[in-house]
Order: sequence, then C-alpha cells, then structure tokens
Amino acid sequence: MRPCIPAKGVSSFVAFYSCSRPAQRSGTSSLSFYRSRCIHNLPNSAHRFPCPRRLAERRHFHASPLSGAPKDPYKVLGVNKDATAAEIKKVYFSLARKYHPDTNPDASARDKFVEIQEAYDVLKDENKRAAYDQYGSTSQQPGFDPNSFSQAFRNGQGFGGFKDFSSAFGPDVGGGSSFFESLFGALNNGPGSRQRSRGEDLEVSVGITFMESCKGTKRSVKVSPVVDCLTCSGLGLKPGAKRTTCTACSGSGTRTFVIDSGFQMASTCPSCSGVGSTIPRGSQCGSCGGVGKVRAPQTIQVDIPPGVEDGMTIRVPKAGDAPVTGKGTPGDLFVRVSVAPSKQFTRQGVNLFHEVKVPFHTALLGGRVRVPTIDGEVDVRLPGGTQQGEEMVLKGRGVPEVRNGLSGDLYVTFSVVLPRSLSKRQRQLLQEYVDDVEGRPTSKDSKGSNKASQSSSSSQAQGTGGHDNGMPSFTHQSPSQGGLVFRAWQKLRGLIGF
Repeated sequence: MRPCIPAKGVSSFVAFYSCSRPAQRSGTSSLSFYRSRCIHNLPNSAHRFPCPRRLAERRHFHASPLSGAPKDPYKVLGVNKDATAAEIKKVYFSLARKYHPDTNPDASARDKFVEIQEAYDVLKDENKRAAYDQYGSTSQQPGFDPNSFSQAFRNGQGFGGFKDFSSAFGPDVGGGSSFFESLFGALNNGPGSRQRSRGEDLEVSVGITFMESCKGTKRSVKVSPVVDCLTCSGLGLKPGAKRTTCTACSGSGTRTFVIDSGFQMASTCPSCSGVGSTIPRGSQCGSCGGVGKVRAPQTIQVDIPPGVEDGMTIRVPKAGDAPVTGKGTPGDLFVRVSVAPSKQFTRQGVNLFHEVKVPFHTALLGGRVRVPTIDGEVDVRLPGGTQQGEEMVLKGRGVPEVRNGLSGDLYVTFSVVLPRSLSKRQRQLLQEYVDDVEGRPTSKDSKGSNKASQSSSSSQAQGTGGHDNGMPSFTHQSPSQGGLVFRAWQKLRGLIGF
C-alpha cells in the first residue's frame, strides 16, 4: 500500500517523514499508513502537533513484518524451484479454474486467485523468475531494477543503487552513494572499506596511420600502474616491524554507530580500513610510506588488430592499477586508438571509396587504368563510353572487420578529365568527328566544293564576255552550297534584302 501523502503537500520534511513512515502498533511493524497522521501534519490544521521536536523524538526505523512481504510464488503455486515452464503453466491453469471468482462462490477465493495470478506473472517471465531466484522478494518491489541492483554491489561498489535518494529529498542531500558513505564510513568502497576486490582502470591513447589500421600493427605504451611495493612486499612495514591492534575498533575491524532510538549500524572501521590492525608510527616502509603500494613505470606491448577504426578502444586485461587496500585483481588498461586520415581513401565501416581520374580518350574508347588498394595497385579494364561519375565495385578490396576478419568492398568512382588545350591536328581531327556526328561535310569536302564554285563562276563571267548588262556586279563569290558558311551567308542575305 502506498503512503498516504496529502494532495496539497506538507509543510516540512519532518511532516513528510511522519506521514510516509510506517507506524508501530501492538508491538509489531505494519505497512499501513494512517490518514489521521497526515491530517495532523497539514498546514493550518487544528490537529497539528504543537511542537515538531516531539515528533522528531518519536522517529525510529521500522522493518516490514513477514506478513507484509510478498509471498513466495513457488509456495503459492505449490511447485518446486526447479519446475519447468510447462509444469508451472499446468499448475496455474488448474488453480485458476479452482479459485476463479466466477466459479468459486467462496469470499476468500478472489484473494487467492489474485495471489495465484501474481505468482504466475513472476514465474512465467524468465527475467522476473531469474531476478526472484537471485534477489528474492526484493525483486517484486515497485521500481526494482536488477541491472542497477547487481551493478551497485558487483565488485564491492557500495550503495550505488540508491540513485533516487537525492531526487526524493532534494539536491542538497546529495546522491545515495555519498549519503550512505558519509553516514556509514563508505561501506565497501571508501576510506573505511575493508578491501577492494578490483583495482582502478587506466586509459592511454595511441596514434596510427590509415594503412596500419587496415593491416594491423603493434604499439608500445608507457603506463605507471599501482603495484605492490617491492621493498615491503605490499605490507607497508619496514624490516623487523610489526602491526599493532587498532585502538579504534579493538581489532574487530568494524565500528557500531547508533542512529536513532537505539537503531545500530555496523560499518568498517575507518582507522584500520577493516584490517583490525595498524602500522605504528615510525614503522612505515620508507619506499611506500606504509601504504604498501607504489606506482611503477612499465612499457606494455599492445596488439592493434586489422580493421580498427578511429576512436575504438582496446582492452588489455589486468594491466591497470592494483587495489590500493587489500588483495585483489588489478584493473584493466584501455588503449584508445586515433587513426590518421588517408589521402587516397574514404572509409565508411568496412568499405572504402576512391576516385580515379580517367583521360577523355580512355573514357571514350575504353582501356585499362591503375586503381590503388590497401594491398597495392590493381589493373582495371575500363569499358568504352564510361560516363562521368560512374562507379565500379571491387569485391573484397575493403577493410577487414575487427571481429570476424571479413573484408568489405572498394567503390571506385571515375572522373573524366578534359584537355585544356589541343594541337592543330587534334583540333582538326576532333572537328572532323563533330562534322561526322552532326551530318555535315568535313573540312576537306568544304575546300573541294569551294574550288568547284570558283571555277564555275569564272566560266560564267567569260561567257558574258565580261560586259555589263545594266545590273550592278559583285566581285564577292558566294560560299559553297551545303556548308555551314553557306547557310550563314544565306541568312545574312535574307536579312539585308538581297
């Protein structure tokens, strides 16, 4: 049952806490929340407590009784924990028919049917069933996240799961982790922890060329991880010295704190970090100062696989820091790879793209061109009539995939290059090609027709005897008929009226 919080809010944190906490009744804890308690704490209420201090004195922690906790779904259905999904389903249908309110007139049948339905909802879902098997009834609480719960306590990570604590009580309270660490001495992950099961990770960056990223390479990186002190073998003591019993916890390694109303919490002793003993003054190792750990420069060889992309990270196991306190597994070394761009290729995933410039005559007549790849140049046959921007795919000439080693493709785009200048013969040949395409006589044919027209004009002049017939004579000879110049001349005559 949810806490009965007034709709218009409460006047203070004390009133909110009073409304939301469970109440003690008849010597047992209960999850019931009394509406009268919320009414007493409403602003301007006639039943408001005269002094908040008395309310604070009555605050204390409670635990939910077994009757208020969610019931075991295995017991509700009457099956074993190793029962299969088919067996659970069969039992569920049998119980559902027996206790369904439409078929069972008993007053308690409805509640029983609800319990059966809730139990089956947990066991029919593989994820919910696995969470219940691992975390018990806690997994059935509203808002429970198994991923956050397991991450919070994996490798001794403390109270990382209480992320919503600050959002419920405001940003001034801080995150759940900082709150509980400051209250209980950083249980499992702070100055007061007994030991850390895993050290910190290290991260470095290396730069490689584009071809090295395609073919794979090796790099030597320099790091300074935390390791055991060689002088004292990680004990933190000078030769012949011994540790003494911790005076703060009397050698138990834990300290007990009284929170409120007799509620006690045991946490790791912050003085000895849970070891139960301390190093006397003057007995510390001279190399590590009594810590037992030092940073030692090392050079690590890193294998960079073929196909690595810019920004990828390579993990080197157990090459990071060792735990500062206690014994445990060192962290990992993460190497971030930076790949220099290529002047020839553009990469997209495992595929490469390259542009090849093709001369005009090769694109027109066809031929062979040299195409660079990551394995060297290859000879590619170019078909005649290749257009600007046409693309050719070379299968398997791309970059290998990091995980499975399968290579991508190389996409070659052809760019036709036109000449900026032509020789006299090149221009003549090209003009003949143009005349042939457009269906008009070539330059040679035009010259022959011009000569023929000149001879015919001279013969006509001789036939008339060279005498004037009363009309104005023109010494200009008309161009050859059928040519481009002739057609232009005809248009000009039409415009001037001849």
